[in-house]
Amino acid sequence: MSPSLHRSRIAPFALALAITAALGSPAGNAAAQTPPTQVWIDVATHHHVNEPDLGGMGRFAQRMMDRDASKPKYPTTEHPGGTGRYLDVAVHNRLRPGVQVEDAIPAGLGLGGTLVLMPPPPVGPSQPGQQGDEAPDVEFTVHEYWGCGAAVRGGQPRVTTFRLKAGEATMTGAGVSTGQFAPDGDIQPGPAHVLWPNKFQSTRVPESASVVGAHRFTGQGVPASLKFDLDRNADFMPEIALTGQGDIEAPIELRWSPVERAQAYFLQAAQMKTPVKQGMNKFDVVVWSSAEVGGAGQTLVDYLGAPQISRWLKQRVLLPASATSCTVPQGIFADDSGVANVAVLNMAAYGPETHLAYPPRPTDARKLAAWKPEWSVRVRTKSTASLVLGLEEAGAQDNPKEGRGRRLLRGLFKRGT
Repeated sequence: MSPSLHRSRIAPFALALAITAALGSPAGNAAAQTPPTQVWIDVATHHHVNEPDLGGMGRFAQRMMDRDASKPKYPTTEHPGGTGRYLDVAVHNRLRPGVQVEDAIPAGLGLGGTLVLMPPPPVGPSQPGQQGDEAPDVEFTVHEYWGCGAAVRGGQPRVTTFRLKAGEATMTGAGVSTGQFAPDGDIQPGPAHVLWPNKFQSTRVPESASVVGAHRFTGQGVPASLKFDLDRNADFMPEIALTGQGDIEAPIELRWSPVERAQAYFLQAAQMKTPVKQGMNKFDVVVWSSAEVGGAGQTLVDYLGAPQISRWLKQRVLLPASATSCTVPQGIFADDSGVANVAVLNMAAYGPETHLAYPPRPTDARKLAAWKPEWSVRVRTKSTASLVLGLEEAGAQDNPKEGRGRRLLRGLFKRGT
């Protein structure tokens, strides 16, 4: 894919998703009282279903590149690239903010004896915008579908057209559905945080890695009591064995095996169709989710806590842990322009969270007011999968032996993720 084509297709798509998300984003919550030392551990497993087999030499080349440009940097679990296991660790210590911290880890993690957490690199001053950097005039029409089933449901799609001209945005049509947004549980790391992985220590997590066992954090100002054991609930979840059957113009049947420790599932897909005429800044964006209500999108492919999972299961935003299939309605990603366009599907299996504190949180409400924890730990788990729909159709137009879609994926993974 040429750089110009990449900008012309991907940038408007990102703009479309950003604007539709911003229309219903909830206001942030005020920060709660917290202990002086906080630890956040995010554990993720990702399966890229269409990831090409690079062969022995390809995997060797990728490992070599992992030593350089493609070394993972915090946060790796937010948007995993290729198939594998991902781990992020962050500490904020008000007693000595931004000072190196070490985490003595279990041998089963396969990352040596210690993770060294370092502050993020300083952010340079923002550069003033240059002429030509302004957002181009663009128009895109969003077609919103939702629900599992072979046929499109009544009242769908919900169609909304957005126009951005001379820096001003307007909207016509039905309007996007009221958004279902995952609570923002991610930290916003700054100079006061220390993180792993980082530019000084950045190793890919082995396929057999496990966080189960004893962890001990040490460093200047770190409480001597900051040590704890993690159990199976905090460990990496298995891969989602996701399969999809049916071409892009037919109902697409998605199936998966039950994922151990999964509490619920969610699937979401999006497609941006190529303009019929080269250079046109008019796009059709198609979005779909497995929810029984509209407004659930890409932001849900993230970590979710137990209260939110319970609420959204009752509202049928999420699929229950017993679910093993979902069908994408027929024809929603079909294209009559003569150009085959792939759609990208993402799936999340939500795992349990672990919350620890020292001293432990009192169960007696009368003692809660006097409770002053030295530290707290939160561990989140998830397993995600991505699947490119219509890959074979896109490839068949270019080369029956290896199509455009597969060549694109192969090129991406040869450069590392």
